[in-house]
Amino acid sequence: MMSFKEVYEKFKCNKTDAAVARKANLNKTTLSRIIRELIPANRNYLWSLCFALELNLDQSEELFAAAGIYMNSSYHMSEQEKDREKFLKECINKKQYNVIELNVELYGMGYQLLGNQTYTKH
Repeated sequence: MMSFKEVYEKFKCNKTDAAVARKANLNKTTLSRIIRELIPANRNYLWSLCFALELNLDQSEELFAAAGIYMNSSYHMSEQEKDREKFLKECINKKQYNVIELNVELYGMGYQLLGNQTYTKH
């Protein structure tokens, strides 16, 4: 089995880590620590990366598995978390990958936002 870093690099293609972090709405430091396996990737960060890397569901499952998390395991989730993940899977199936647009929808539904960056007015 490949390490998380190997799977991430496989899907990253020619994108820089900074570009992936920006597209995933993740702090660059957070992404770096996840890649170097200094901190565990949680489900929210993994979903953010799936959208930033524009993965399909099979590829997403592979990224989750490389982080030691099984995407379809939901026994420990609340009904709201299960509904959120169902919505995220539907977005991947529809190839709706824009994290900012998804966060607007997630916010409107009362769900946790993707990533860990906060939005500010400029």
